[in-house]
Amino acid sequence: MTADPNAILTGLNKEQQEAVNTLSGPLLILAGAGSGKTRTLTHRIANLIANGIPAWQILAVTFTNKAAAEMKERISKILHITTGDSPLPSGEGLGVRAGGGKLPASGTFHSICTRILRRDIEHIGRSRSFVIYDADDQEKVMKEVLKEMRIAPEEIKPRTALAIIGQYKCEAVSPAEARSKATSHTEVKAAEIFTKYQAQLLASNALDFDDLINEAVRLFRERPDILKRYQNTWRYLHIDEYQDTNHAQYLFISLLAKEHKNLCVIGDPDQSIYAFRGADIRNILDFTSEYPGAKSIKLEQNYRSTQQILDAADAVIAVNPNRPQKKMWSDRSDGAKIDLKEVIDERREAEEAIRTAIARKAAGVPLREQVILYRTNAQSRLFEESCLRAGIPYRILGGLKFYARREVKDVLAYLHAILNPDDVVSLLRIINVPPRKIGDTTLGHLRNFAAQRTLTLWQTMQHIPMVEGITEGAKNLLGDFTALIDAGRKRAETMVVSALTEWVIEKTGMERYLRDQTEEGEERWRNVLELLSVTKKYDGLPPQESLMNFLEEVALVSEVDKLIDGTKDALTLMTLHLCKGLEFSSVIVVGCEEGLLPHSSATFDRAQMEEERRLLYVGMTRAKDTLTLLHAMSRTLWGNTQSNPRSRFLDDLPTTVINPQSDVLESKYAWLSAPRSGSGSGSGSGKPKHVVNEFNQDTNDDWLQHVEEDILEGMRIVHKILGQGTVLRRSGDIIEVRFDAGSTKKLALGIAPIRIVQDASGDLPF
Repeated sequence: MTADPNAILTGLNKEQQEAVNTLSGPLLILAGAGSGKTRTLTHRIANLIANGIPAWQILAVTFTNKAAAEMKERISKILHITTGDSPLPSGEGLGVRAGGGKLPASGTFHSICTRILRRDIEHIGRSRSFVIYDADDQEKVMKEVLKEMRIAPEEIKPRTALAIIGQYKCEAVSPAEARSKATSHTEVKAAEIFTKYQAQLLASNALDFDDLINEAVRLFRERPDILKRYQNTWRYLHIDEYQDTNHAQYLFISLLAKEHKNLCVIGDPDQSIYAFRGADIRNILDFTSEYPGAKSIKLEQNYRSTQQILDAADAVIAVNPNRPQKKMWSDRSDGAKIDLKEVIDERREAEEAIRTAIARKAAGVPLREQVILYRTNAQSRLFEESCLRAGIPYRILGGLKFYARREVKDVLAYLHAILNPDDVVSLLRIINVPPRKIGDTTLGHLRNFAAQRTLTLWQTMQHIPMVEGITEGAKNLLGDFTALIDAGRKRAETMVVSALTEWVIEKTGMERYLRDQTEEGEERWRNVLELLSVTKKYDGLPPQESLMNFLEEVALVSEVDKLIDGTKDALTLMTLHLCKGLEFSSVIVVGCEEGLLPHSSATFDRAQMEEERRLLYVGMTRAKDTLTLLHAMSRTLWGNTQSNPRSRFLDDLPTTVINPQSDVLESKYAWLSAPRSGSGSGSGSGKPKHVVNEFNQDTNDDWLQHVEEDILEGMRIVHKILGQGTVLRRSGDIIEVRFDAGSTKKLALGIAPIRIVQDASGDLPF
């Protein structure tokens, strides 16, 4: 088909059209925040298809499954097509295909590599039935490795060891390379741990997330014929968020692109905030050097934020050196100034943030269109408590994931063991869930027997009568467990995953085990039922394929993919690292102080300090209409109280776009100081001016007041829902209250929506 400019280019600005019409060769699209990055990418792919490029020759790599699905939907609407995406390259001849999917292959690095490995991993000596270990599984393996190496937890913690190994893998360093490069005692020990960890994964036929990419790279390097097949299939490559790629991902893409060099990368160096995960900003900064003749296009028009927000964000990020210069602009020039608020402490900060959210809701901004952003998860507690006191519904992104909950992982472990019984982590997780009275001594005999004969745990369990030291009772229990897994494996051949999961739940007695007459037990059981409902979407696939696809999707799902359900009006609380790619009408960034933002770990590291600045930039550019920045004069965090100056990044904000306020008239860190150019130098001088205290004007919400220290036995309090009552006793932060309506309740101070009515003497407490 030929390109239809009306369908493909409508609604695009000049720079977007240029990117969409550049159909071959290396292309770098520098897309600022809110500049229509996804729109540009999808229209370019649609244009390729409209110009006769078969969809199966196009690959789009995104950083979330949600983004991949969104991209497919948009392309479908542009081209009026409804069929599915293209299959993986065939193992046979590659000639020109007849038919096939009409949408390009798309997904995350992990999901694309998983699909490749499911097809071709046997060519490098691995089994297709591998399982994918998540962070919890990895930690269990690492604990076993450290125990075997007789390394005490105080010497090196499992998570620390995993972080070191993760860095190796992000750099595509193998255990052998790690050993050969090790020079210090610490590096030698780390390489040894890495080697044993990988051996454990291999024995369990398991891969962790990083292995998915590295094994795909190894496949391409060791089998040039297979690489050639993928190169000649995926001739047009698109990589979203290229600034967030690590070295292993870079190698994967470079190998695929080497043959035809039709590589389009899109991203923003100013939003590179994942160095701690191995992201290498040099991948995008060096792109034009690596691909001579590459075309570079800047998208600078912002379709999200007001000009005031963009001016503030640009002033913050402009200080960073060695970045491609760009200036974001917007047609929205009539926005509000940025509220810059100084508060006394972290509790006042939480109260003020919730007051602001309530006020904006009253002004017509739904809670789901508002977010509070913080640097560390530890900051979230007080915002949760303020939400609870004010009766504000909220959700936390980055808390305990659904698939990380104990009862959910238990059911998943049964399914993993049924799919791949050599998965020792899953076997050990469920061998006593529900309890079977199989003790550590019995397991020790099993594992010793396995180690002496180089067998897997599952192979050993096939020969239980031969294992010495195990009682007859324990052998019978182990036999029952082995029979259960064997029976599940047989059923997996004919049952779809939902039916298989129901069978597992029934045969293990999971309901009876979880529903222990407590609310927590009921909640755990409801989580298992929710998991069961998830499995039903795979009922249309063949039995074993439905099980495998379900477990893969569970392993690959990300927090951001699950954020927006659109059904509940709730305030979002999340870290700055998780907010990238999202947008909200109202954004509140808290903790803008030295030691938090920038974080104390960046104090003596220039590269880290630059990333901290990018982190604030990302947070600020999530805002569409209003932006509030809060900083506290003193803060208690991690058990320590400190008085830190406001963030150095705030000193670069132009005075023309900010509305400064303070909790105190004579502010130690008063914002307005003269003279000050507002040019972003951050070097204001002169006497501080008085700042008017505007916090408590025009508000009558008494539910957000500090009461914890003042409440004593005998006091009268009022609860927002239960009404008035008398405090019978207090134990720490728990009070017992007899309410006038007749009920007696135990309440947690700091969470319950209460305030004092009068003290024991009948006098008002003020």
